[in-house]
Amino acid sequence: MKRIIMGTIFIIAGVAHFLKPEKFANITPRFLPFRTFIAYFTGVVELLFGMLLLTRKVTNWQLGAMQKFLWAVFPANIYMYTHQDKLGISHLPDWALLGRLPLQKVMSDTLEDMKR
Repeated sequence: MKRIIMGTIFIIAGVAHFLKPEKFANITPRFLPFRTFIAYFTGVVELLFGMLLLTRKVTNWQLGAMQKFLWAVFPANIYMYTHQDKLGISHLPDWALLGRLPLQKVMSDTLEDMKR
């Protein structure tokens, strides 16, 4: 069941990158170049992770790669919270933006639990 839930989350997130790439490019820290490319690339990665989780038994190294990915994109969530005005999302409640931060840990821990 964890595999299906995590796979679905990754696929939904991946699709969102293609539906609103400018939003994901905007939450990529400004010091990084090629932010639109990064938005699409991370969307592809999330789609691949989701498909792996939904279609086959995943190996420990793949689960580890998913965990590393979650921590690699973690700064974007911090950036969203700390730059709400600049991103035009100051209308969102703080709890919604802060809630994304521990979600990364929960997802990483869930992937850890799936390792054999």
